[in-house]
Amino acid sequence: MSRRRWWPIKWWAAIEGGSNYWLETFYPKKGVERVTEVPWYSDPKFWDGDFLVEAKADDDDTLYMLTPDKIKSALQWLMDNYMWRITEIIEETGDAETGDVFLQACLLGEIVYG
Repeated sequence: MSRRRWWPIKWWAAIEGGSNYWLETFYPKKGVERVTEVPWYSDPKFWDGDFLVEAKADDDDTLYMLTPDKIKSALQWLMDNYMWRITEIIEETGDAETGDVFLQACLLGEIVYG
């Protein structure tokens, strides 16, 4: 499966359900000019180039930045620690929790919530 296909699915699951118990903000800062679909994070064109998303957790004043390099690091971390989550992503068998774990790995570098 191509990155173009599964990334928007995982963001959608995380943002609209899996991560809403800890994620306060998730806003695009770079790359949004490519977007033609609503919501922006469901548009594969956003993820097909250089992008930057700024996020904030409810209980933390830190601004976390999501970039392509952060996603690469998160995928490696998941492979090293939770390979079955990678399998869920590849096989499209995951749910909102899978999206949440993926988003936490991308933003926080580990699973902090849930």
